[in-house]
Amino acid sequence: MSQAATSATDRPAAAMRARYDVVVIGGGASGMVAAISAARMGSKTLICESSRRLGTKVLATGGRRCNLTNTLSTEEFIARVKPHGRFMGPALELLGGPKLRAFFDEIGMATVVLDGFRVWPETRRSATVLAALLAELERLEVDIAVRTRVRATSRDEDGFLVEHDGGAYRSDRLILATGGLALPRSGALGDGYQLAETFGLRTTPRYPAGVPLVTAEDWTARCVAHTVGKAHVQVALPKCGRFTITGALIFTKQGIRGPVVLDLSREITPLLDKHGEVPLIMNLCEGKNAEDWHRIFKAAKARGSATVVSVVAEHLAEPIAECICELADIDAQTTMHALTGRQRDAVTRLLVKTPLTVTGTTGYDGAFITRGGVRLKEVRPDTLESKQQPGLFLCGEVLDIDGPCGGFNLQWAFASGYLAGRCGREG
Repeated sequence: MSQAATSATDRPAAAMRARYDVVVIGGGASGMVAAISAARMGSKTLICESSRRLGTKVLATGGRRCNLTNTLSTEEFIARVKPHGRFMGPALELLGGPKLRAFFDEIGMATVVLDGFRVWPETRRSATVLAALLAELERLEVDIAVRTRVRATSRDEDGFLVEHDGGAYRSDRLILATGGLALPRSGALGDGYQLAETFGLRTTPRYPAGVPLVTAEDWTARCVAHTVGKAHVQVALPKCGRFTITGALIFTKQGIRGPVVLDLSREITPLLDKHGEVPLIMNLCEGKNAEDWHRIFKAAKARGSATVVSVVAEHLAEPIAECICELADIDAQTTMHALTGRQRDAVTRLLVKTPLTVTGTTGYDGAFITRGGVRLKEVRPDTLESKQQPGLFLCGEVLDIDGPCGGFNLQWAFASGYLAGRCGREG
């Protein structure tokens, strides 16, 4: 990062001019790209950021490696973001996967695909992404006011008034790119929801998403750090059978985490609010059914004096196998010859459908994204302009749209920011 880019992010609000064509509230992924887009359209642009620097959450993304997007086609991408993926169409058309990679290449940052799906900066360092964005902001002479928390916004005949502790700015157009509530240590305050509501926009309830889950059962603590590569996890509530997902699961002292959990948490957090707890059923053995296990047990019995735990541990980590035996109320060292039919059936049921009860989450501190926000019906998808307030644009996490792990949310932040930055004007 150049010294000029560094000093730009440190400029206090008092050093800024009083009026701009565009003011962007929020200096995260969507806000930085919105400002770049607006400046490329010839608009004199300002970013107001409450933290001491821009892009703090970008630095934390993807384990500090920054999974920018993925290689899915636009249609496949949209299909994976339920239930609102279709809303993303215009933004993805403007700056979807291939165009996003071209955008970063244009500003001096190469990207790479190592697994056929996820797109990363070639350096595998999120700091590289932030440095490239800051350099482009500097090149375009975008003003940046850090440590500037916007307290109120309004509009009159002279345009938008953006009030902060040190004074106020005027602008012709205003972009809300404030992000959500996730990762508050990155500066997330959730102010954008209230600012949007002052203009008459309606919002939905907010929940932490992409977040580890806390369970009532404590046996998970005995399996800490063990990963199940292809766990099948299903919400066991009436009418919620469609909430089924497969992926890597990791046990923790409090419950479960891992990609499959982060994705499923998007559905579970609203259910927790409604039901208090959410029962899950898991298949931890790559979908093996009762017939599969009967064959496995029959073959093990024919081999000699193998114990139940040793047979199960051929397919699961031993601590997990021991917990399964305990849940089935049998001695893990019982030999296959001594195992009764009733005991075999009990172990089989638990292997096919291991129960777990979710009682909570680790909260916004552990969340990567916010579920909920400004209702999409309040915003025009082709411009991201408010239907209620002309000249007001919204992008990124402040809107009621979120996706699974794998570059979906950061792609949306970049693409929606770029679309909002055009401020409804033709290129």
